[in-house]
Parts: sequence; structure tokens; C-alpha cells
Amino acid sequence: MRASEPIQLQSGVTLKNRLVFAPISTMEDAPDGKVTKDELSFFAQRTGDVGAIVIASAYVDQEGKSYGNNLSVSHDHYIESLKELPRVIQQNDTKIFLQLYHGGAMAEGQVEHFKPVCVSQTSSRLTEGKEYRELTDSEIEQIILAYKEATLRAIKAGFDGVEIHAANSYLPNQFLMPTWNLREDKWGGSLENRLRFLEVLIDQIKEVVAMNQVKPFALGVRISLEDAFLGTQEERDASFKEALGVLKLLDDKGLDYLHITSSNALEKKEINGQKIELLRLLKRFAEKTPLVGCGNLLQSEEVEEALEFSDLVSACRPFVFTPDWAKKIQQGELIELPSTGIDWQLRQKLNIPRNLWKGIESSPDWYLYKF
Repeated sequence: MRASEPIQLQSGVTLKNRLVFAPISTMEDAPDGKVTKDELSFFAQRTGDVGAIVIASAYVDQEGKSYGNNLSVSHDHYIESLKELPRVIQQNDTKIFLQLYHGGAMAEGQVEHFKPVCVSQTSSRLTEGKEYRELTDSEIEQIILAYKEATLRAIKAGFDGVEIHAANSYLPNQFLMPTWNLREDKWGGSLENRLRFLEVLIDQIKEVVAMNQVKPFALGVRISLEDAFLGTQEERDASFKEALGVLKLLDDKGLDYLHITSSNALEKKEINGQKIELLRLLKRFAEKTPLVGCGNLLQSEEVEEALEFSDLVSACRPFVFTPDWAKKIQQGELIELPSTGIDWQLRQKLNIPRNLWKGIESSPDWYLYKF
């Protein structure tokens, strides 16, 4: 079974198997951005069998926080709190990566008289009636510095790597998408210019890692395959084809992995009149970089099918109700999600944080794979 095979990433980080716990926002961190006991208990019950766990949405800047209660990696005084996560998760050689993000125009911010920054003041994606501040060159450089400093904090806290969140309309994705980015300077216009922010982030984070790592330290990128807010299928198809170009350009950056966002990793895409498996297609453009397939993978046969064309697979929903999902997948066991008894007793048994449980109660069918 390929899911059980180890893989060594370019950085030297070795994952003991091909399974990754994808970033899931528990929204259980303290309002000040520190780790809570409830979140630690949640992950402690789910580590040990999986190759790596990616901790979701750590904001790199106080002005970059976008929602709920998530982790902060915006200042040195968070390092001691962050250390608790590797201490709990690095059991039985499970690796832990920290996902770094900045909300850009979607940020709520944590400072007085906050006005979110945007890539382009003229973007139609901005909320009408809300005030924004278009980023200047110097502000862009300051945000890049914030990512670098966040990476150094992750190293000091004992993480095994960081993942740049360049999907789901967060700031690097806002630079990439032509609906967000209407700039006419070096940060906008052509695809190469719109990709510049992410490329600079990658290059400068790699420099931080090279100068400060005390053990192998990985760098990955999570990326969306299309602009989900586009209205027509033709527009979305064009966005998908541009994403393939992004993958090809990022394939030369020496990344440890490219983590794909997808609602269905096993779907087929029609390209030039021909239907082809999504992951097979993506691998043609990410030939040198390990590809992490993600989306609607629950049973072992689905995971193995995805691994025919990707190097790793990730999932988050299965871990919520099946903490030993990675173990069951490697043993080829049937995954059975609960159909009754979704109550507070189950929440306590599975150490599901209260705020995550509220999300489950509002969208139970999504978490239980009922479509």
C-alpha cells in the first residue's frame, strides 16, 4: 500500500508515510492568538500515525488576521506558546508544519482605527462601502518581512516546516488573481508580475531557513486551482489554465511540496476536449515538486487512487470523527462516520473543541460526507 511508504522531501525532512492532516481551523485559540489546552487535546488524540500535520492559519501580522480565534505568529512573545504544538504533535515521528497567512483585504485586524490593506483599490472584489488602503512598495516589503520573521519564530518553536497559504483569497492569492490585482507596477499585470509577491516570499523564506535551521526544515505552498468567484464556466476554465501555468513556474522554486485545494481530488477535467484525471494533469506541470492531492478523500481505495498521480494526500474532515484515520487507511480498514449520536458526549470523547463543534452543528452533512 503506497500510503504507508515514506518520502524524503528536498529539504531533508522525511515523512514516514504519504498521509497529511490538512489544515483545519479549530477557531479555538485564545483571542490573543495563543494556543489553548483544548486545541492541544484535539491534536494529541490525532497524532502519531499520520506523516505530518499542518496547523492552520497562523497570522504573520496583527493587521493580517481575518477571522475567528486563530494562532498568531506575529511577535516573539508567541514563541513559547507555539512550542506546545510540536511538543504534543511530534509523537512517533509525526512532523508538524505551520501554515502562514495574511488576510490582506479580508483581514479584520487587531489594531485601533484598522483599515484593511488591498492589492488594488479598483478591484471589484472589495466590499462596497468599506475603506481600504492600497499597498505601497514599502508596505509590501514590510509584509514580506513579517513572513520571514514568522518563519524564524516557527524554527525557534520547533516546527518541521512552514506552509505559505496562497489559496482561498488570502493575500498571496489576491496578488495572483486578476480579479483582485489590477496594479500596473512590478507587482501586477502579467502572470509573472502577479506571481512576483509569492516568488519573493519563497526566496526570502528559504534564505531565513538556510541561515537559521537547526534540523531539516520544509517549505510548502498551498494554492487554489481557480478563482471560485468568477461567474461563468468559461472564465473559471481560463482561471484553471492560468493556475497550471503557476504550477509550472513554482515547479522551479525548489519547494518541498505544492498543496492543492480541491473539492474532489479524483475528478476529471476537460482540457481541449479531452477528459483527464485532475491529479495526473497537475503532475504534468509539477514534475519536480511533490504534489499533495486533497479533496473528498475518505476511504483507503480513494487515497490509493489519488496516490497514483500525487506524491502525498491530505484530508481534514475524516480526522474529526476518526482520530486514527491515518492508521485505518494504512491498514485498509473501512471508515465509518457516525450517523447518530452527534452530541456533546461524542464531542467530549473525541476532544473536539467547542468552536469547531459549533461549525459541525451548522454544517453536519459536510463533515459527515453526506451529499
